[in-house]
Amino acid sequence: MRKVLLVLAMVSLLALVLTACAQKPPAPTGEVVLTVKGDITVSNVGDEYQFDLDMIKKEGKDLKTYDPWMRQEFTYTGIPLSRLVELVKPGKEATTLKFVAADGYTVKVNIADCQGTDILLAYAADGEDLSGDMGGPLKLVFAESVSETYPPESWALMVVEVTAQ
Repeated sequence: MRKVLLVLAMVSLLALVLTACAQKPPAPTGEVVLTVKGDITVSNVGDEYQFDLDMIKKEGKDLKTYDPWMRQEFTYTGIPLSRLVELVKPGKEATTLKFVAADGYTVKVNIADCQGTDILLAYAADGEDLSGDMGGPLKLVFAESVSETYPPESWALMVVEVTAQ
């Protein structure tokens, strides 16, 4: 009887482990261009959610907006922050996403503001992948409709990391 209970317990544990592994999102296969960490409940590599460019491109949506730094209008394509939030599922205590650029520049966005497609982590402008001189490979861009909350200083170039806090 003890052996049967032990076997049942081991089978149950194995089923839980396999279920947990099956639900974990896939890890990037290409070069990692973005790491999301902090208070997140879904990860794909350790306690982080890492993205390669192909993973971000699968989530691509367009946002036509005026770029205050380039002084012209572009149709940016990228992952909406609403979708990023859905993927990483910030914890209940998290209220902001802190974006970190390659040079250390940081910008904070309230998670409550991450609705729809008004804020993107863009990888392309007018159909062309963002080069380094355009702020690529990932650039934090905002619709004009949120410019009072997120002025031009909120735009971030060469974003490499996001921390939910």
